[in-house]
Amino acid sequence: MTQNLDLELGRAAGSLVRVLGLAERRGYPPVSVSADTTGPRAMRVRLTVEAHRPVDQLVRQLDKLYDVMRVQRVP
Repeated sequence: MTQNLDLELGRAAGSLVRVLGLAERRGYPPVSVSADTTGPRAMRVRLTVEAHRPVDQLVRQLDKLYDVMRVQRVP
């Protein structure tokens, strides 16, 4: 089963790599990623992960990352 997450990230070096690395290490391998810039200092990312358990814990962990301004599950 896959789960979609919508994130808003700061455009700092390595911010997307940190998000993908955290998801992979926590057991939610990324299936697809798409990103668009929303301004000079932010980008919107749609992340689809393989989820065999609820992603609530992953959402809380992603929200704690330095460059993550917002994260939410998308139905």
